[in-house]
Amino acid sequence: MSKAYVKINVIAGKEKAVRKLLLAEDGVLSADLTSGDQDIIAVVEASSYDAILDLVLNKIRAIEGVTGTVTNLVLV
Repeated sequence: MSKAYVKINVIAGKEKAVRKLLLAEDGVLSADLTSGDQDIIAVVEASSYDAILDLVLNKIRAIEGVTGTVTNLVLV
């Protein structure tokens, strides 16, 4: 299994709604509201790094309210 931390920026006021939708996605293990450079940090897991890329590009970035992401792959 491959794992990554996804830092997600969200339109102001949409954080809780985006978090709820993130947690409904297969492969999203957690999604925490944070302070700092990002609004939410999610931990995602998939069968490969390509599958993580697909999850981020086609599912997470497609959520209404998401304005950008930064993905940090876990190299283990």
